[in-house]
Amino acid sequence: MKFLLIVLFAAAVSGLAPLYTQKDKIEGSYLVTLKGNVDVKSAVATIRALPLFSTLGGRIDREYTVLNGFAATLSGKALDLIRRLDFVEFVEEDQMMYASVEWGLDRIDQRSLPLNNGYSAKGTGSGVTVYVIDTGINPSHNDFGSRASTSSSMDFHSNPNSGIDCNGHGTHCAGTVGGSSYGVAKSVTLKGVRVLGCFGSGSNSGVVSGIDYVAGLSGKRVASMSLGGGASLTTDNAVTRLYNSGAPVIVAAGNENQDACNVSPARAANAYTVGATDDSDTIASFSNYGSCVDIFAPGVDIRSASHSSNSGSATMSGTSMACPHVAGGAALECGSLSCNPSSIYSALSNNASSNKISGLTFSKSSSPNLLLYVA
Repeated sequence: MKFLLIVLFAAAVSGLAPLYTQKDKIEGSYLVTLKGNVDVKSAVATIRALPLFSTLGGRIDREYTVLNGFAATLSGKALDLIRRLDFVEFVEEDQMMYASVEWGLDRIDQRSLPLNNGYSAKGTGSGVTVYVIDTGINPSHNDFGSRASTSSSMDFHSNPNSGIDCNGHGTHCAGTVGGSSYGVAKSVTLKGVRVLGCFGSGSNSGVVSGIDYVAGLSGKRVASMSLGGGASLTTDNAVTRLYNSGAPVIVAAGNENQDACNVSPARAANAYTVGATDDSDTIASFSNYGSCVDIFAPGVDIRSASHSSNSGSATMSGTSMACPHVAGGAALECGSLSCNPSSIYSALSNNASSNKISGLTFSKSSSPNLLLYVA
């Protein structure tokens, strides 16, 4: 030990070991790699015994076995001391690492492909409530924290009359809107309005009841409707009432590979209607299209929260998956604007990435070539 101490002090006059910097560094945190013939435990013990090391603001945090080195918290002077030790191979700044994001999120925060495995939006949607008019929500899912809820008062489909999702569709959509991992707007409040049952179907009267419920509320709110059926003037009129109450109404275009103007609520004049794209920016083979579509968003192989497990996930495809991406985007806009529906619709369209989508030819040529962008 005494010999090693002498070596350490003598090394103080040697050159500096290389320092590799990182763009997204963690201030004061470093990874130190030792030369191959140096025992980590002996080196760490000796460094800790140096009076100057702690005095200069140095602390060894963790020894490694997968590499010949350790992690340390170092001031500038302590870093200089470490780099002068002749058994140090190199020092690297610690950096932030991130969980891989879902491809849909990855796509909507950048203008063009390829994806960069990151997601950074203009906000979080704090202070905004998104009402997911669907099969209900599993409010206990870990991805929602304490931000999701449902109740019998928000259940317009009996059996069971509790608002809890027994299908999975609504929970998946809610996760894409505002889950902490899967969501576009990670701080929104999520409310499940159950209008569809355990088999994913329900009545038009039940859907209108759900719309009517949300229209009677106040505050910054967005409605997300990943559902549809045949053309219905009654449903269209209900959407207009919800819009006039001050809520943006984001709806799925439908999955029949037909003109969205043939189905409700996609055709409703006051709805903001969403078609689906895949990971190559091509319109999804199933997506409805046409002049009643307002925007496109990722909708193929989308992973989000599962209703069957509080920590589980599920992968689904459909304009139902594209719709909540845009509902989350609307919530982000509401966080900085008044949440006036007309203003939100304009902001979503004006901010969208244009002329990125392929496949909008022939009968689909009247579709807007606009892809959701939220950064």
